[in-house]
Amino acid sequence: MTNHKLAAVLLSSLSLSLISACTKNYYNTTDTTSSSSSSGSSSSSSGSGSSSSGSSSSSSSSSSGSSSSSSSSSSSSSSGSGSSSSSSSSSSSSGSSSSSGAGPQILTTTLGSSTTVNAVTINQGTAIGEGSLNGATPFSLTNLAADTNNTQNTTNPFLTSGNVPDTAYGFCTYPSGSAPTRVSYVTGAKFAAMAAAPLGTTPATGQDPSVTMAPYYFPLVYNTTLTGAYVNGVEQAGSGNAFGGQAPIIGLFDWRPKDIDEALVVAESDDNGKTWYFMQTVLELYPDQTNPISGGYSATSTSTGCPATLQSTNANATVAGEYPSKIGYPPSGDDDGWGHASIIQLPGMGNAGTGQFLYMLDRNTSNLPGVTPATEIVDGAPLWVINLTSASNKFPISNTNNKTSAVPGTNDIKSIASALSPVAGNTTNPVVVQQTNGLLNPDGIMAVFPTPAANAVAATTPGAPVTVLYVQKILNGDNTGSTAMAAANQCNKAPFSGKTNHDISNVRLATTTDGVNFTDLGVVKGLNDPTTVDYTQTRWISPRGTLIDIYGNQTRWGLYFSGGNCLDGDSDAFHYIGYAESTDMMNWTVYNGITNPIASINSFTGPNQAGGASVTVPSTAPVIPTQTWFAQRLYAPTATQVDPTHLSMTFAGYGVQTPNNNLLNYRQIGNVELTVGIAGGGTLPAGTPNNINAH
Repeated sequence: MTNHKLAAVLLSSLSLSLISACTKNYYNTTDTTSSSSSSGSSSSSSGSGSSSSGSSSSSSSSSSGSSSSSSSSSSSSSSGSGSSSSSSSSSSSSGSSSSSGAGPQILTTTLGSSTTVNAVTINQGTAIGEGSLNGATPFSLTNLAADTNNTQNTTNPFLTSGNVPDTAYGFCTYPSGSAPTRVSYVTGAKFAAMAAAPLGTTPATGQDPSVTMAPYYFPLVYNTTLTGAYVNGVEQAGSGNAFGGQAPIIGLFDWRPKDIDEALVVAESDDNGKTWYFMQTVLELYPDQTNPISGGYSATSTSTGCPATLQSTNANATVAGEYPSKIGYPPSGDDDGWGHASIIQLPGMGNAGTGQFLYMLDRNTSNLPGVTPATEIVDGAPLWVINLTSASNKFPISNTNNKTSAVPGTNDIKSIASALSPVAGNTTNPVVVQQTNGLLNPDGIMAVFPTPAANAVAATTPGAPVTVLYVQKILNGDNTGSTAMAAANQCNKAPFSGKTNHDISNVRLATTTDGVNFTDLGVVKGLNDPTTVDYTQTRWISPRGTLIDIYGNQTRWGLYFSGGNCLDGDSDAFHYIGYAESTDMMNWTVYNGITNPIASINSFTGPNQAGGASVTVPSTAPVIPTQTWFAQRLYAPTATQVDPTHLSMTFAGYGVQTPNNNLLNYRQIGNVELTVGIAGGGTLPAGTPNNINAH
């Protein structure tokens, strides 16, 4: 079978009817259209995951997506996206409703008739900050797809056949009789000095090519005071970096080539997220230790981060005397580094650099040493936190790149190992890596409530508290320990994947004044029900969302989030993107749930675990039409403002349930422009959303 290029796959546009037909065949589901069963699982009003043995849900009121009478302004768009008005009320679309209720929906989301959903691209070559000194810019699935030995069918990810024999192709080269070396995609000197040309076109000499943004994952997109605009095409001092004539947005992305490596990649976009320019690779799990710039140089190391052979992947993540052994953790899987990046900008801390804190989840799946019962590091350890004292417009994630005479070119944040062992004798902006205190089993910081500008204090005084939403994940919590639930409240094998998941996820509030120590304020109500087995309800929430201060005065909050349930058998919560509102941060009402979502993976029709009646999910067409490249996983929505009535939403998607099934169709970054309206008139205040609390 002939290999197909990945770019063609991701940009192809199969019709929704074809996708649905293929998926129903793939999942062996029945093509019926009866409404959702109303006999849901027992509901936990607090969302805390307490055990409940009842089978009748008080919160399930015809939850198959009956439309609400409020907010008719978000009617279906002419593109056929079928965005519902506010569809199911919170009591039907998410499981447990808030006790106070947010009342009628205020912010509505639609899609313009000519709006497209984009599988986005990133330049591959020189970095804005590091230029030709970068050593190796990120490998992409486009590079892997170029291997002529591939036989994998990539035109229809639902009916995958063939294989990818050379798993390390494009990542490393394997010369006969010599050690493997990393492939470098540096193409020129310094990116900012290159001639402007649209990404996606044939590059001129010395110009960077454009590749599909995969395998990238879990985006955080934000505006920053470190960047500004261009004037007549000329970059202003301390402002914009690339091209486009406006202040760029910054994106942080997990970069995870399957079973080979993991890192945090920083990029910027000048067209509101449709295309990206590479800036930095930091906190890499498997750095090229032989390269003094790209990977945290070690004078005695010969490790390149390459798998042993072209046909293999990396083994457990351990280097003698380095991460993870240096912090007392046992080794873990081959792409279990640090991920789920978030940033908090503390108010009143002087400038954008010294007040920024980066948070990362340690994805090590080994058990915490000496902890009983056995608890995986990823679900039991605190988050890692780094104060970004050296953040700049060229290096949004602080990268001091300090040098010593003994180890020339040492870069103290490029790898996890070098960040944990800063350069000896470095007294200039040393990297300090700490762990958070007070967050309970954190899976990641979901969103940051912006501190009102009036509350920001002077640089010489302690900052005002910052409030965050974060997700607590309790591994195997519904069938073990004090949180164990009745069998009726545990998922059966998922029809999508055949998996069973017993994790509990709770969305919680917390505050911090110093970025390290947090005070937990409890589980929020209304976003999910950890006890539900109803396919029309939300059991799990993902630790990435976007908060909207709708009126700009902290009286009404909107939240874009992603969630899932027993249909998926995975607590990563990748089934749909939804929308909710709150007046007090604690009690939420969901207006776009799994039955009437903002976006969704491919539809399912079959018997509901709750009651057995046939159900179609979603029952109302999503606002954003489902695309092949996110038809089996979809999550991590993060948005920035385009203008007072439009948001640019960036998210992650898979064309397959797991990369194991198709190495050429996973972890693709997507983007779409949403139209938003406020009930009664009005538009979004300037600076909304504000994803890191920047002022």
